[in-house]
Amino acid sequence: MEYDSSYLNTTPGKAKISCLTFGFIGLLAVNIARVYVPTYNSAAGTAFLITLILLLLLICKSSLRQSSIFRIIELVICIILTIFYVVGSVDIIRACWHWLFDDFKIGPFIGSLIASICSILATLAYGYDAIDKLRETRSVSTSNV
Repeated sequence: MEYDSSYLNTTPGKAKISCLTFGFIGLLAVNIARVYVPTYNSAAGTAFLITLILLLLLICKSSLRQSSIFRIIELVICIILTIFYVVGSVDIIRACWHWLFDDFKIGPFIGSLIASICSILATLAYGYDAIDKLRETRSVSTSNV
C-alpha cells in the first residue's frame, strides 16, 4: 500500500475534502442541536462515510485513479450522493422552517439552519464532482477511439 497525498491538491480531491467538511459540519450542527431529521441524518451520514472511504482509497491506491472502471463507479456514486443530499436538504430545510415559524426554539433553529446551509453547499460540491467526473469520463472515452 502506497500513500500519495498529491490527490488532495487536485480539483477532485478538493471537491471530496469540501464534501467531507460540509457533511461533517452539518451532521455536527444537527447532533449538537439535538434535531433528528431521519432523511437528512441518513443521507449525510451515508454520504460522509462513502466519501471518506473513496478518499482513503484514492490516497492509498494511486493506481485506482487511472482505472476507467473506477472512474465510472465514482461517477455513479457521486450522482447517487447528490440525489441523497437533495432529498436530505429538502427535509432539513423543512425542519428549519418548522423551528423558525411553528415551534420557535433558538437551539434547534440554529442547528437546522447551519445544517441546511451545509447541505446545500454539499449538494453543490457533490454535483460539481459528478459533472467533473462526467467530463473526465467522456474525455477519456473519446480520446481512446
